[in-house]
Amino acid sequence: MRVCGGRTSYWMVVRPVAAKPEDLGEEEGESMARSRHEAAWTADESLVKGHVRRNKAWVLLLLVAAGATIIGTTWWTSMNFQSVTYQLRVCAEPLTKEASWAQVQQAACDPVPIADDRLTLWAGSDEQEPESSTESSWTFKEVPLNTALTAIEINLADPAQTVVLAEPDNLSLRRNLTGDATGRKWTANVGSRGPTSYWILVTPQP
Repeated sequence: MRVCGGRTSYWMVVRPVAAKPEDLGEEEGESMARSRHEAAWTADESLVKGHVRRNKAWVLLLLVAAGATIIGTTWWTSMNFQSVTYQLRVCAEPLTKEASWAQVQQAACDPVPIADDRLTLWAGSDEQEPESSTESSWTFKEVPLNTALTAIEINLADPAQTVVLAEPDNLSLRRNLTGDATGRKWTANVGSRGPTSYWILVTPQP
């Protein structure tokens, strides 16, 4: 109410009243109810909930796993794993590592059946048996070429006078094998960064 110049004036204040769903039509009531329900969401409920420490632990585990994968891949690549084949050949004359390739040819080293001869390969402390073999050769899979810890041992059915490891692709001799007292068991360190194909040149005892 307001008094002005002896006159009394009245103001009417009208406040809107929210309609109730039951006072509206069916469609309007459902719309209003849905709007109220959606408005009931709170800020806390709209946040992604979780435990900070637990999330950090998962992130750390993922980082460790990723690091291990990278290190393993790098190591595998640096070792250069390949399939390596050794062929057994018998020579008519004794040979040593110092022999020339011409002398190897003169010795008439021909492939022979492996029969009861047995070849074993070591990559460090890992002993490997041949993955496959043919009439005169053995093939080993996943051999690390870039390591100095690769070695071979051949057990011959018949005693030998000399045994030499040759690289036919490079036309060179790589290693003299060392035999035991029986002349049947011969071993040698192959060395690192070698080829994937070798000849084992055996000269039988007279």
